[in-house]
Amino acid sequence: MGIPPKDRIVVAEDSAPNRNILVHLLIRLGFEVNSFKDGQEAWDFMQSKDQKNLVAVISDIMMPRMDGLQLLKLVRSTEPFKKLPFLCISAVAEREYILEAKELNVTGYLLKPVTFDNVSNKLKEIFPRKLNNKILKN
Repeated sequence: MGIPPKDRIVVAEDSAPNRNILVHLLIRLGFEVNSFKDGQEAWDFMQSKDQKNLVAVISDIMMPRMDGLQLLKLVRSTEPFKKLPFLCISAVAEREYILEAKELNVTGYLLKPVTFDNVSNKLKEIFPRKLNNKILKN
């Protein structure tokens, strides 16, 4: 039968340092990660292959080509992704972005800078059975 695939998270973040930090944190939490520099690359990947083990998307809001809110709109309007947990991460605390993300049924919203604690706590809310023990060990 083989080993089941790890849960996968797609990360869309145009800042390479922030993208690398997120990837590192998520791998440390036991996820497989595919990271992209904008929403368009992330969406193309999501459309390109079987995504049975895709469990969440984490996206910056402000990015070139396709921003995080555009990606969220696509995710919320497309089967099988409609109910996929989606976290927006941004340096922008402007009310209009937060309200638009909430209208689009975002799962969570984190402000930069991202840290192990704020990412792991948010993911623990989304996947309590999966992460509670793992976070305590780290």
